[in-house]
Amino acid sequence: MMGKLMKYDLKSMLKVIVPFWIAMFVTGILWSAQAKLTLLDINVADSRGNLIMGITMLLFLLLIMAVVVMNIVVIIQRFWKGLLKEEGYLMFTIPVSERSLILSKVCSGLLVTIGTIVVIILMSLVMGIMHGMRITALLQSDIMRQFVHDWGAYTMILGIVAVLGGIYHLYAAMAIGQLSSRNRFICSFAAYIVLAVIVSLVENLILGGGTASYVNEWFYVVTGAVEIILYHIATEYILKKKLNLE
Repeated sequence: MMGKLMKYDLKSMLKVIVPFWIAMFVTGILWSAQAKLTLLDINVADSRGNLIMGITMLLFLLLIMAVVVMNIVVIIQRFWKGLLKEEGYLMFTIPVSERSLILSKVCSGLLVTIGTIVVIILMSLVMGIMHGMRITALLQSDIMRQFVHDWGAYTMILGIVAVLGGIYHLYAAMAIGQLSSRNRFICSFAAYIVLAVIVSLVENLILGGGTASYVNEWFYVVTGAVEIILYHIATEYILKKKLNLE
């Protein structure tokens, strides 16, 4: 049943986000190609060349930001409409636990986010190749080798924990916000801010007094995992005991 839930959630999310992936990739490549062709006709050091490169980079960053924002919107929308709106009446009648419903949306959100990151990386690589970057030289560089050997696994694990923590933060805030009978969106936003402040205060208390320099890097993975567990417990409890569907 978990597989069917994830298939349903992924289908709903991908239907929205895939067109943005394609638009970002194609637009990024076209901008890069146009900038390259233009720069071939003028001196790169010329002010026009610098202006074109600056505009291209700005558009590239704005495009990435737009897709990242849409990725977050899709994650929020799937939980909000799927569990807290009219669709929730159907979802809570099927023979699955609230935990499965939450995990389905969390895992789907994680996969969609990984997909967004992969598309951004691929687009960046293609744009780099178009401007003379050599992939083999990049992979064989000392910096890349050192990063993969020393920080590769840690970075991946920390990244996954950070993404999951961000998704659960959003879901916990929405679960708290739906307790209100009015202005649920505003209440959810306020709950998000309050949760962020609480987490920040707790981290400052733990790492205060100059102890941060003595903390192992895996401490941040552990604290992130604890945060995820607490968010999940709160979200599941509210959906099971305090659900207030519109």
